[in-house]
Amino acid sequence: MPTSIDVENQHFAFGDAWRLAFKYDDSALYRRGPERLKGELEGHSQATRAVDVVALHQAEGLLLLEAKDCRGHEIANRTRIRSGGIALEVALKVRDTVAGLLGAARNEPANTMLLEVFNALRQGQQLTVVLWLEDDAQRDPLMVKPQLQALNAVLKKHLAWLNVKSLVLSSRVANRLRDLHVSNLPGAGQT
Repeated sequence: MPTSIDVENQHFAFGDAWRLAFKYDDSALYRRGPERLKGELEGHSQATRAVDVVALHQAEGLLLLEAKDCRGHEIANRTRIRSGGIALEVALKVRDTVAGLLGAARNEPANTMLLEVFNALRQGQQLTVVLWLEDDAQRDPLMVKPQLQALNAVLKKHLAWLNVKSLVLSSRVANRLRDLHVSNLPGAGQT
């Protein structure tokens, strides 16, 4: 079932091997569910977070994908990326997304799509978390892969509790996701 989703100046084309793919943070599942959980707690604003895309591959299992396009905003994002803060942001979104998907499956037991997602979250099933990062700081082609691997190490550490495969990818390295093609939308990377 080919599906196309545009996120953060990127076009994600999911091929036939993907049984489902949807923009979770824009879905009714998220809007009428976990997004409603927000408010003040001890003087601090609290809100539920969500990844951009939830997809299910027939062989590779469940994918939770967060896209970040920091091109044109290098100064504002430099510390966030180098410190690994962006990896923590993604990990928090994954935590809240998993809880939201489980809650949705409990509230809509007749929804076959949610049943597939719920079954994909079970022990023994592969769960892959991807941060798709586009960044101006990735100028030196020889340094892109090590930089992404270092950021992935931070993401993997934050997600150790969930036992997932994590990847930090970019259009500047080979895409390691089967039957998923990623391209820039018109005007991407321009300030």
